[in-house]
Amino acid sequence: MKKTTIYATLVAAMLVSATAWGISAAVDSPRSLMAPSDYNAAKSVIESDVRVAMGRCRDGEGQARDVCKAEVRADERVRKADLEARYRGTVGAEADAKIARVKARYEVAKARCGAEHGEGKLACIRSARSEKAKEIAATKGDPAT
Repeated sequence: MKKTTIYATLVAAMLVSATAWGISAAVDSPRSLMAPSDYNAAKSVIESDVRVAMGRCRDGEGQARDVCKAEVRADERVRKADLEARYRGTVGAEADAKIARVKARYEVAKARCGAEHGEGKLACIRSARSEKAKEIAATKGDPAT
């Protein structure tokens, strides 16, 4: 190859890569609805609230402790998902928050089933699973339900 062809190829490649970098910078950084510092502060508040609530759960015994911990974890999951939805401001983030609420209710229901024994426990867990499946399908807009 001639030197002029090599130089022309290099210049064209550099222009293409610079253009691609510029486009990716514009596309990869969507605007958020809140400042990153506010987001991090709110996330820290949620985490400190969870630590305090978990401390209260330690006072309980047996099944009550397990249910309390499940409720605290569920509340944390929902609050963080709602925070993420507010931070991102997208339809997908809002849908994820709705699904997080459904999963949180399921985890609490499953923890409450722990008090049951034998067939009653299995029936309770099956009921919780079916409710979770129905709610997720409804959240996703599945016309089958």
